[in-house]
Amino acid sequence: MTTDLRNLPEPVLARLADHLGERGDTRHRRGIDTIQRGRLLEARHATVELRRTDDGLPILDGYATVYEYPYDVAGGPPYGWTETMAAGACTKSLRERDDVRLLFDHEGIPLARTKSRTLTLDSDDIGLHCTTPEGLDTASPLVQSLVSAMGRGDLDEMSLAFRVLRQEWNDEYTERRILEVQLFDVSVVTYPANPATVAQLRGDDTPAEKRTSVAYARAVADQLR
Repeated sequence: MTTDLRNLPEPVLARLADHLGERGDTRHRRGIDTIQRGRLLEARHATVELRRTDDGLPILDGYATVYEYPYDVAGGPPYGWTETMAAGACTKSLRERDDVRLLFDHEGIPLARTKSRTLTLDSDDIGLHCTTPEGLDTASPLVQSLVSAMGRGDLDEMSLAFRVLRQEWNDEYTERRILEVQLFDVSVVTYPANPATVAQLRGDDTPAEKRTSVAYARAVADQLR
């Protein structure tokens, strides 16, 4: 049995069901939600890159979400909606030290974790910054596959899984502002929610002009201020 932890109003759930043909169905819908350990959570796009430590270990470094940047969910209105993650929406979850994992496609063995301090999260004026400061474990076959796929350009997107705790909607339920969330994971994904930004494998010898993912997040944030 799956517990629905999405905090969506009934009119929005009805629209999604009619549009997606999944009334009462809790299967994963690509780029909208995800199921973890019997919990149905919301999932959204993120921006990230991989760089290297001095010893050559791959480091994930990026923004799991950018604040004050509107994006469409489920195609946007009339069936979906336009959503904005408010500045500081992740702060409470970090202050309460929610145990957040770095995953692939929101499932499987963690690549890093806040509890073990192999994953570090910080809510700043741009968004939710995430990094693996000591580098990913290259002895892990999953890390090897991930680095290889990102280096080839086969994987270049991320997603954030969360539960909304506080939110605001307009009268038509076509505009949503997320004020506070509970975090569950950040994941490199095959199919993201929003293809607006990219992630890429970044080694020390990568030309500066190709190091675009985190720079893009900062540029978007600057344009919106």
